[in-house]
Amino acid sequence: MILKKPLIFTEFGKSKKDEGYSINDRDSFFNTVYMNIYELAGNGGRIGGGLVWQIAAEGMESYYDGYEIVLSQDRSTGSVLSQQARKMAMLERILRSFQ
Repeated sequence: MILKKPLIFTEFGKSKKDEGYSINDRDSFFNTVYMNIYELAGNGGRIGGGLVWQIAAEGMESYYDGYEIVLSQDRSTGSVLSQQARKMAMLERILRSFQ
């Protein structure tokens, strides 16, 4: 049976607890993942997007596990997420125009 549903790449991240961690490394990792998602989606692949682990708000420290992204504190990573959202929205409009 073929479900004809998009694949979502979920719960990926880079832990602040990892040795040698840096925000630049995390942003680079996210950019690589997102570039692959975008290319697969744009080339007729069945991937629909990606979800990081985890977006948290200030004051949720008890939930922090090293993978948390607090958008008010992690602005560069927030920018990476925002850029990917815009690119995927644009790709969706382009692909729908061919249908």
